[in-house]
Amino acid sequence: MKRLCLAVGLLAALFSTGLQAQVLDSHVQVPFDFWLGQKLMPAGGYFIFHEGNGAVLVRGEDGERTSNIFLAASLLSNKRPGEPRLEFTQYAYTYFLSKIWNIDRGFAVPKSSRERELARRKIPSKTEDITLATK
Repeated sequence: MKRLCLAVGLLAALFSTGLQAQVLDSHVQVPFDFWLGQKLMPAGGYFIFHEGNGAVLVRGEDGERTSNIFLAASLLSNKRPGEPRLEFTQYAYTYFLSKIWNIDRGFAVPKSSRERELARRKIPSKTEDITLATK
């Protein structure tokens, strides 16, 4: 019930902003399957959109079948501006999208229960970055 209320609230917020607020940030080719929230996203091409209200849409090139939307916490980089990139956390052979970086700011992807469980088990992890092709 809690998830349903959150999903309905998220959709209502998205539809209230209108399609004009949706901005294409970039395109990326991900060479491996990865988890985004509770959904396994297959390797392939993805478009990254952000909304003015903090929502981020990751949509596969094949359309709706491989898309996911989430509310992201905004991050500011204290380093000098770098290339836009996706940051993945890897546990063994399992990848989780953890951050999306533009030139000077980023978006933190909420951790799924699966990722929190792997971290709780203290399974060794590392990060892997993939550079984004901006519009």
